[in-house]
Amino acid sequence: MDKPALGQVKNLIMLALADGRASESELAVIAGIATREQLTQQELDHLIDHPESVHIQLPDDEATRQRYLKDMVQLMMIDGDLNDTELAMCKLYAVSLGFESTSVEQIVLDMASQLDA
Repeated sequence: MDKPALGQVKNLIMLALADGRASESELAVIAGIATREQLTQQELDHLIDHPESVHIQLPDDEATRQRYLKDMVQLMMIDGDLNDTELAMCKLYAVSLGFESTSVEQIVLDMASQLDA
């Protein structure tokens, strides 16, 4: 399993589990993103059961990094509540994607407000 998108979906699964469990709506969003990223159902199931089996590969291009961060924010917003644990995880992920640490919180909040509109 070496598709770069596997790392993205792994991060989304970890974010969904940040509050102790993944809701049906979170899993539906993750499944939709996995489909968009051309992952098979078998790959998604394996990833859900064994997230540690995937090494994260960060995307090289800006458009993909933006899309991955937007996916993360969309998943955080699914329940209408920005919880501190999810926000902290998202900020760490944004920095790992190459976003400036000084502006990452504002980027995340801006994306969240656009999704909420």
